[in-house]
Amino acid sequence: MTETPKKHKGTNRQKIAFAFGNIGGLAIAQSSILLLFSHYYSNLSIPLSGLGIGLILVIYGIWDAINEPLLGHISDLTRSKWGRRKPFIIIGCIPLIVFSVLIYTVPNLSKIWTWIYLLVVLIGYESFVTMVVTSWYSLYAEMSLNEKERVDTSKFMQMFGIVGLVIGLGVAPLIAGSFYPNHILGYGVMGFVLAIITVCAMLPTILIVKENPAYQIQKEERYQFFESMKTSFKNKSFVFYVLVQFLLQLAYAVVVSSLPLFFKGILNLGDLEYSLILLAAFITVIPSLFLWMKVAEKKGSKFALIASMICFGIVFPFVFLMKTVPIAVIILLLAGVGLSGLMMFPTVLLGDVIDEDQTITMKRREGYYAGVSGVLIKLSSALSWGIIAIFVTFFKVPRENLESITLTGLPRLGLQILVGVLPVIIIIIGLLCLWKYPLTGDRLKLVKEKVEELNKS
Repeated sequence: MTETPKKHKGTNRQKIAFAFGNIGGLAIAQSSILLLFSHYYSNLSIPLSGLGIGLILVIYGIWDAINEPLLGHISDLTRSKWGRRKPFIIIGCIPLIVFSVLIYTVPNLSKIWTWIYLLVVLIGYESFVTMVVTSWYSLYAEMSLNEKERVDTSKFMQMFGIVGLVIGLGVAPLIAGSFYPNHILGYGVMGFVLAIITVCAMLPTILIVKENPAYQIQKEERYQFFESMKTSFKNKSFVFYVLVQFLLQLAYAVVVSSLPLFFKGILNLGDLEYSLILLAAFITVIPSLFLWMKVAEKKGSKFALIASMICFGIVFPFVFLMKTVPIAVIILLLAGVGLSGLMMFPTVLLGDVIDEDQTITMKRREGYYAGVSGVLIKLSSALSWGIIAIFVTFFKVPRENLESITLTGLPRLGLQILVGVLPVIIIIIGLLCLWKYPLTGDRLKLVKEKVEELNKS
């Protein structure tokens, strides 16, 4: 007999406890997007070409494509007295700390053993990141079915997420650069610190957030993984959400993963110096968050996301003028305005998609959808690394002493196109997809009414 879910309203204490986890989730994710390729390419003398490094990171992304939704699906079907998500968070914490160090401390090995080492540690690392962060993220949509409460939770998530971004994009390279020229030690310490922060950020969720036991799927209701995927991709709202989220994350990942090479090759800055520029860029992110909340209240989340994507995208062609540190700071401050909206609204849209899915399947599948969202982020990162590998190879960007030389000609042009042109093209395509996203206005209102009715006590 199916148990009817009771209306589950999160208190501010639970919302804040849950949202605190976003510090760790974003810190550890953003640092790897920012630093992995440039660390392997320009800091370490690993015996792999730029294309070889890119290929390994793409393989790592393919594993993500399998790992993220599969673990989400498994956690959806889990039944325990601790809930569906918390057991996975707890089990994954210690291994996450170990692998977070190993991915940055690549020993001096032969070419084949370097391949083996990187594949093993990257796959291990991502498996435990998924176990911890995706399981945590799955709790978002089931904490409340009310749109206003979700926006409130998202608001707390983005506030803590800004702290996570500051740590991942600013503090992380600051830690690594503090040990220059010993990159192995600096990045190893950084990996350890980031993992500890992530684990500590999950503790409030483990200790305070209560999972709704009524959402645990009964044995007679369980469904097959590929059946679940088939059902999801019949949902037009989900398909357009997937396209928008993927393109949005791809544009962001291309920019972020390219910035260390850009700062080193064009502005001659090391890890320590460019980390301070990235930290300064967050001055505009926090006040802009409140601006986008007001826009969403008046015009809806879809309109606010469209506006924030435009604000984010129009800034980057100005990198062709980025010849000094002050200009770099100004450009990144302007980018922070759009970035704050990009942080907030995909999470809100995903919650709406999950609600519509419940009206179709009569099941709450937060874990599966959180896994899909994770796949989009990780696959976009992997694809961005592949794109960067092609660019640095084709445009002949040098590997060694990049911060000691000023790039000119073809290498300089390649990095400028990578940061200033390619992301804009991707965002334009994303905007066209978002325009087709149908879950808004009266249709969204009807979904909310149906979900409220389905989840009445």
